[in-house]
Amino acid sequence: MQVLNVKAQSGSRAKNIRAWGIGILLVAALAGIGLAVVSRARGFTLADAEAFIGARLPAGARNIAYATRDQFGRVVWLRFALSPDADLSTFVAAMGLDAELLEGFYPFPAANYTEAELTWWTPHTAQVAAGLHAVHAGKVYELLLDRSDPAAPVVYLRVYSL
Repeated sequence: MQVLNVKAQSGSRAKNIRAWGIGILLVAALAGIGLAVVSRARGFTLADAEAFIGARLPAGARNIAYATRDQFGRVVWLRFALSPDADLSTFVAAMGLDAELLEGFYPFPAANYTEAELTWWTPHTAQVAAGLHAVHAGKVYELLLDRSDPAAPVVYLRVYSL
């Protein structure tokens, strides 16, 4: 009888180990799902946008608006105002770009229907502007400096993954 009892105990032990293993896997899976839900629930923050573009917004940036989508790949839209004497070259370099703003270049020449819900995204209305288009580190960078109002220049930046 002791032999049968030992076999029963070892089989029971194997079942216990298996149950613990399955339990640990379930807890790990639920923790992973929980982290994904929490990160989506907290929303996409300005810090997330800055991390995606690879640079912090310039000092003195104000009236900041941003949005993102990640349906087919991450896209980030940023708009902010600067002081008239602000220099964007440090910001552009911080993103890893060696491109310069070209006077009269409009990377957003017309309204895009996919951006219609972004009521603050109006680069196509700029009358006096400089812009750039660059590809760096698997992303496309499009920037427009709207100087239509010389006292309140506005920067429009769209960055998306390739």
